[in-house]
Amino acid sequence: MKVAIVGNPYYPVPPSKYGGTERVIYYQIKGLKELGHEPVLLAAADSKIDCELVPICERSLSFPKKLTSGYRLAVRQALRKTKQELEKLAPLVDIIHSHDLDLKDFSLFPGVTTIHGHIGFENMAYFQERQDQFFISISKNQQAAFPSLKYAGVVYNGLDPNEFPFVGAPENYLCFFGRFDMDKSPHLAIQLALALGMRIKLAGKVDLSGYDYFKNQIKPYLKHPLVEFLGEIGMAEKIDLASNARCNLHPLLGRREPFGLTVIEAAYCGTPTMAINRASMPELIEHGKSGLLVEDFVEGYHKIDEVFNIDRAYVTKRARKLFNYKRMTRQYLRAYRKVLREFDKH
Repeated sequence: MKVAIVGNPYYPVPPSKYGGTERVIYYQIKGLKELGHEPVLLAAADSKIDCELVPICERSLSFPKKLTSGYRLAVRQALRKTKQELEKLAPLVDIIHSHDLDLKDFSLFPGVTTIHGHIGFENMAYFQERQDQFFISISKNQQAAFPSLKYAGVVYNGLDPNEFPFVGAPENYLCFFGRFDMDKSPHLAIQLALALGMRIKLAGKVDLSGYDYFKNQIKPYLKHPLVEFLGEIGMAEKIDLASNARCNLHPLLGRREPFGLTVIEAAYCGTPTMAINRASMPELIEHGKSGLLVEDFVEGYHKIDEVFNIDRAYVTKRARKLFNYKRMTRQYLRAYRKVLREFDKH
């Protein structure tokens, strides 16, 4: 099967630092090739991928701290280039799989879009106007935010667990890694750590939407001796951070979390996660066995020992079995076949 995989202009595939979607795309391509399929990627020219690459911009356009007219123009040009290249490619492939681009102008071709982001009132009209298109959700819970869409399936994100070491004897610190904004609410993780008198290490990206949040909610804590902010780090540093932590923290104050890749990355290493019990978290975490689901971190304060006593060998075994790129690829292929069957009926 020849598959056009449509990325975005913001990060290369794979990303050098931040970029969960782009990392997933990388492993999706790896999985498709291993099964004998032919992926073609539309993405930034600085992507380093083992398949045909159709460049949509010369360099990835990482989100700036301040939007400028020049940056907006570069994004528009990249999106226009993506559509132009896809128009040429669409008749030559079996299916289009978008991870970002709106496929409303490609209804004559079999296509499906993975929803990686949040579904809320701010983009409700967008989805209402596209109920004739096929979508893939990355959790069952995500579908509840818009149950009437045409879902070709649920496909959990997966990476290569073999790239993550199992650590059975961690160091005595907590960790958070991800994006710094109100949705992720890492200030709650810091508050928990300080209440416990434990060290916490934090890493992640501060982008335009999170700049004020970081300044007001995170920066005041950074002078505390128990708080270590690592900034935006690469994959090797992320693995070291997650694998040696006693517990990964996943606070959720704002949006409905569609997946939560950091929970899986930590689990590959044997590190359990304490998370707020909402959105996709019950699908990723087996309560009491691979992590702990709590109403809030005040409750978590009283139950932290339960997390520390979790069998880390079980955590890694479960994550490696349920959330890996080979399984993700097979699920994508099932979704493709469903779309192709429905497309052939019309």
